[in-house]
Amino acid sequence: MKNIIISIVTLILMAAVNYVLARIVGWNFIDLALFVGLASAIIIRFFTSTGGLSSNMVRIQTQAVTGIKVEEEKQTFKPTFAYYAALLYTIASLIGIFIYYKNYFM
Repeated sequence: MKNIIISIVTLILMAAVNYVLARIVGWNFIDLALFVGLASAIIIRFFTSTGGLSSNMVRIQTQAVTGIKVEEEKQTFKPTFAYYAALLYTIASLIGIFIYYKNYFM
């Protein structure tokens, strides 16, 4: 139940951000949907993964300050339901773009 709520809240937040951005810029909702979905998926992945560039920078700074060698953490990513919701939003927006602009593509 918790995972379903997290997914729904993620989808609502992405739709709200998309709506606000579309109003500010003056574009259609569907025009920004793909970019909001991709940005959300990238942000969620960056903040829920371990290891990687940000962890290495902190590790190197800690070693420089303390002089104690810190073991490197392997980069891992365990997808969350919020990440899957962002991917679903991205795929749905891509399909929506093709449907909305089908005359332009064909």
